[in-house]
Amino acid sequence: MRNKKVHITIIAIFIAIISVSLYYILKEPINLGLDLKGGTQIILKPTERGGEEVTTQSLDKAMLIIMDRIDKLGISEPLVTKDLSKNIVIQLPGVKDPDKAKEIIGKTAQLEFRLVTGTFISIKNQKWDTLKFDYEKGELVIDPDAEKVLLVDDINALVSGNLYEIDGELLSDPESEEMLLVKYSGEDNQETDVEGSSTGDGSESNVDINIDPEKVIGKIIYKPETRELLLVDYKDESELGEILVDSRNDAATLVGPVLLTGDKLAKVAAGYGTNGEIRVALSFKDEGVEIFKEITSENIGRNLAIVLDEEIKSAPYIKVPITDGDAEITGISSIEEAKNVELVLQTGALPVNLQIEESSFVGPTLGMDSLNKGLYAGIIGFILIIVFMLFYYKGLGIYSALGLIIYIIIFWGVMSGIGAALTLPGIAGIILTIGIAVDANVIIFERIKEEILKAKSPRIAIGYGFKNALRTIVDSNVTTLITAAALFRFGTGPIKGFAVTLSLGVVISMIISLLFTRSIIFLMSGISRINTPGFLGVRRRSGE
Repeated sequence: MRNKKVHITIIAIFIAIISVSLYYILKEPINLGLDLKGGTQIILKPTERGGEEVTTQSLDKAMLIIMDRIDKLGISEPLVTKDLSKNIVIQLPGVKDPDKAKEIIGKTAQLEFRLVTGTFISIKNQKWDTLKFDYEKGELVIDPDAEKVLLVDDINALVSGNLYEIDGELLSDPESEEMLLVKYSGEDNQETDVEGSSTGDGSESNVDINIDPEKVIGKIIYKPETRELLLVDYKDESELGEILVDSRNDAATLVGPVLLTGDKLAKVAAGYGTNGEIRVALSFKDEGVEIFKEITSENIGRNLAIVLDEEIKSAPYIKVPITDGDAEITGISSIEEAKNVELVLQTGALPVNLQIEESSFVGPTLGMDSLNKGLYAGIIGFILIIVFMLFYYKGLGIYSALGLIIYIIIFWGVMSGIGAALTLPGIAGIILTIGIAVDANVIIFERIKEEILKAKSPRIAIGYGFKNALRTIVDSNVTTLITAAALFRFGTGPIKGFAVTLSLGVVISMIISLLFTRSIIFLMSGISRINTPGFLGVRRRSGE
């Protein structure tokens, strides 16, 4: 009586599981992978950083970081691989907006703290404006009608009418066509507003054909391989500073060397400041706290640029030394952008610079035709298995067919519930697990038949059959799970999808065979018409 209650409870639990599975199947249609429904493909080309060669190890680390970012975005069944040219190929099933994906995935997450050494302004008609910087082309956008292009040390002082210095004037060398920064030879503008200052007759700016080499501070060069616009020494080309774009106003800003990087970060949090402004709060590790304290102590009265991926996000004025290692990035337009910044900083900086070589929406490579063929193959396989089980095991084959139907419902419900994407390798895994699901039943049924042939009653034979088959079933399924684990650990994309469906199918089929099938057979064996050797597919040998 006690065993009967246990078996009824097990059947009731399975009915509940089947109901939940049907709910998810109807509510959450299963996702399709890139090979079935298309998606976004992004190709990233690695470039050298700081003269360092791109290595296999750095590419592998970059792929892991990109995969981590994709996981945080909630994209199912992504594929991140390398092609023969060592480009990183990213496939994102179902993502139809390449810009949104590449905005986060392609970021190098290079967080740097650098001192602002000056801002370029242009003067025209006795008015000034910040010089723009086209980052995509890596060049300064200079108005051909500008009378002067100057480098001022403190743009905030200029705006507020306080004292500032002109560090140099940008001139074009007519012979070499190089952009040179020379010592400013005009009047001292510190005591008057730029808008009211005299600009001269124009002969001294941009058309001066007699540039004194002694007054040349440096020249501007562009490095296409690293996409850096640099101010270098005129003679030995040693780096004097880098020109970056200020994302708040697109102003071309000259910054000094890197003083602190994001690898010293301990915590990053996007949110709102005390005045309601959007910001990303930063805090440093112990080593970073000391470095940040030293930077802020030695540079009071200067602007410290917070640079993310070669863009100045903010440049706070250093008033007092900051001893607790806390900082923040401001000037962010939306909370979504702030969360994106938080995400890329949390996952870490990419070890290589990555240029987006190609970004596009791609259609399914095989599409619905292959999906339909895969489903047809699964249905045909299912029918053939049912026919074989009914023919060979008679009544036991009915239990096998019922278990197989329940297996498919639960398996499909779990796939829908966890939001897994179905790919062609995944379909192959599903079809394979249909055979695996029946394998356990074959072992059990053969054991039952052997016990009946030993003249045991069907009820006793069923008990011995399940008991003797248990170890064999567990051993075979565990070896399959080990193989699936290896495929998941060392495989990528579709291979991982195959490993997931395979392992999921093995676990579900084993549970159904050892619990549901056992319970339903035990309950039905109490019926006299069913409790016969013939119904269980056993034929007595002649002479027995």
